[in-house]
Amino acid sequence: MTILLFGGLYLGLRFAFGLFTPLNSWTAQARQDIKNGKIQIVVLGEILPTDKLRQSFAKAHGFDFYYFGDNLSIDIINGTNYYNQTMIEYLETKYGSGWWTKFQNQLDSIDKANSTDLIIGEVLDLVGTNKIVKDQIQLIDSLSNGQRHISLIPTLVDSIKNIYLVKVMEDNGSNFVTHFNFLVDVNSMEIINQNGKLDGQ
Repeated sequence: MTILLFGGLYLGLRFAFGLFTPLNSWTAQARQDIKNGKIQIVVLGEILPTDKLRQSFAKAHGFDFYYFGDNLSIDIINGTNYYNQTMIEYLETKYGSGWWTKFQNQLDSIDKANSTDLIIGEVLDLVGTNKIVKDQIQLIDSLSNGQRHISLIPTLVDSIKNIYLVKVMEDNGSNFVTHFNFLVDVNSMEIINQNGKLDGQ
């Protein structure tokens, strides 16, 4: 009976509260880190492309993100939640009640803006490596002795289906001439019309 009692207590403390994990508030680790000036919020999971920007934003507010990785277990997740809660309470004492929610909203804006930039970059790379586009770039460059150039202009034309229109345009000095119009499905990152022609062209 005693073994069952202590076994249950151990499992509860370990998995429900993460008592035996490196980062938790139950062993006073979070409070000790705060006392030592080590203010950090632990981030679980894989590293994202926006994490460098997020880290800079955190540093501007006097703390760091600590990226733990994605080798997770229930006790690590629960222990980290308690650790982070202690850190957030400290930061809200410093910046005011509700600060963490506002901070997360600002992070979401950073993620969204950067995500859009990354998507546009991938769309332009996809169209730019298309054979007929590469051939057209070489042709225009050759015919004009390097005086005229091709530009790729992306526009989101369907936000529901995530479809971008990429115009392959030439600046001939007096105006822009469109050579191709590629539709790119961002969901599959594929060119819908490989010939660069829209319906009706």
